[in-house]
Amino acid sequence: MNELHANARDQFFAAMRSLAASADSIQTRLIEANTHLLLVTIDEFGGDLELKIKFAKLLDLLAVDQDDMETTALETVAHMTDFEAIKVADLICDFYYDLG
Repeated sequence: MNELHANARDQFFAAMRSLAASADSIQTRLIEANTHLLLVTIDEFGGDLELKIKFAKLLDLLAVDQDDMETTALETVAHMTDFEAIKVADLICDFYYDLG
């Protein structure tokens, strides 16, 4: 098994599972997915500039540039429209695919 980005791959898979395995609203599922995404750091992508940029875009959409990232991400997701939440969920799935 390729160990490159192993933690990120594990966390993104868990996030996707949270998105898919519930009858809750998309915002509630995205809040659960955030708990996994916040366990990934941008440093895990080393010299892969493309993955760093994509991950930074996800964090930006979740407004995770504050000191208390978890609270900010949860508040941001809770106020997203269905369209915005679906867009972020789609980016999470795309990013997992890019991790290989």
